[in-house]
Amino acid sequence: MTSRELLSRRSFIRQASGSVFGASAFNALFDLRLINNAMAAVSVSGYKALVCVFQGGGNDCNNTIVPAPEDPRYAGYKSIRGPRLALWENQDAAANGSAVQINGANNPNNYWAIPLSTAKTGSEAYAVHSTMPAVQNLWNTGKLAFVANIGVLTYPVTRAQVRARTAKLPPQLFSHNDQVNQWQTGIPDGISRTGWGGRTMDKVREELARLGVPPGSISMSVSTSGSNTWEVGDIVNQFQVSTTGTVSFTNYTGSRKMIIDQVLRDAASGGDVTLASQRTNLHLRDFQKVNERAISNGAALSQALTRLTTGNPDATTGAAIDTAFGIGSNGVTFNNLSSLEQQLHMVARIIAERGFLGMQRQIFFVQIGGHDTHGDQPASHASLVGTASRAMGKFYDAMVALGIPEKVTQFTASDFGRTFKSNGLGSDHAWGSHHMVCGGAVQGGRLYGTLPELVLNGNDDYDSGSGATGRWIPKLSIDEYSATLARWFGLGESELDAVFPNLSRFATRNLGFMA
Repeated sequence: MTSRELLSRRSFIRQASGSVFGASAFNALFDLRLINNAMAAVSVSGYKALVCVFQGGGNDCNNTIVPAPEDPRYAGYKSIRGPRLALWENQDAAANGSAVQINGANNPNNYWAIPLSTAKTGSEAYAVHSTMPAVQNLWNTGKLAFVANIGVLTYPVTRAQVRARTAKLPPQLFSHNDQVNQWQTGIPDGISRTGWGGRTMDKVREELARLGVPPGSISMSVSTSGSNTWEVGDIVNQFQVSTTGTVSFTNYTGSRKMIIDQVLRDAASGGDVTLASQRTNLHLRDFQKVNERAISNGAALSQALTRLTTGNPDATTGAAIDTAFGIGSNGVTFNNLSSLEQQLHMVARIIAERGFLGMQRQIFFVQIGGHDTHGDQPASHASLVGTASRAMGKFYDAMVALGIPEKVTQFTASDFGRTFKSNGLGSDHAWGSHHMVCGGAVQGGRLYGTLPELVLNGNDDYDSGSGATGRWIPKLSIDEYSATLARWFGLGESELDAVFPNLSRFATRNLGFMA
């Protein structure tokens, strides 16, 4: 690799200059922020982590949590969803229902509802997909909650306002790209380069600097699923890793490493002195700093992860994480895990080395795609929610093994929900959706908010008339959902308003699902 190859990537430089300030501009702005936040109400005592489990493509919430068969609402659910999509009352009903001929073939829907404990739900009874026993167990033990009918909103809105076209709605409803961006930025009615996770970490970083506490040896924002908007901040940079460790230059050893270091590192860290003195262009300095930071992050993380392997100081901890994920049991290896399990396994390993890395706060982004289930939904959705259930359950078990289940919270997010009515083979893009929050600090075993009225052309349906398909108008905004998580993470009221500029438009600043 030549210096020209390293320095002639204009697209990278443009991205770097958009996300990283030059040294002088950065320092001046950072100092001003510290002055303005001298009395910042951000708590950074003790370790905490947020893990965003993004269900890419728009998860069908209507088959993730449903009214239990004994609940009066179940009959309407089953009638409208129909035999192709509705979860059957029990396993026997599923076996009989799957034998029914649809278009000359057996019905592929042989899934049923498994009940959730009603200990904390009163007269309302809920159930989840039959492939989600891990979620059932987490709910029943009070470690997982559902939050119903959340969506991207600019302001609270009613069906009457939607029908009269007097409501200000988020632009490009039902669009994958737009809704993902709005979910992750938390700003649907404006353009934002940063995500709410990144802005949260900026506030934490400012408070750590004010206290004189080092932020840690790696970035506080880590993704195992490539780049995402949620983690983009003005100060804290996203660090991308693979499921097996750091991503570095190919053959970063020997003379090749020396050449790369000369080009990309600062003079004090092995960089070429002459090249460093000639690097006066702001974009080139940013390019160098971004790459040097990535090299430094990678080296620190590699050293930390090595500690978890056989013969090293934290080998017992590494083995406990493997056991939580089922590795070594019945011949299961890391390669047998699903992609989501592998991602969360890496997150667990990074969290395990939080002390060695000097981390006070961390956020993680993992993702499972494939939720755009327009056709052949029964089997594909069963696999998706089953995978998420198992992975989240194993990750929670790993946190128990680490002794910190109350310090780490998983939460789901997705583009949008899907239509209540089947399109014949699956479901289409919709709006409001239901999400899971899991962890030792979660006030679980409950559903927060309310399920929509499960009727077409009803009070909660965006659609109207004979063509109504059941696109739920959200009753809770992502601002309310996300702010509840960010408050637990340590943000005070003024910081919440800065991170979520639209939060004041909504009724509830704390949905109550976090202790």
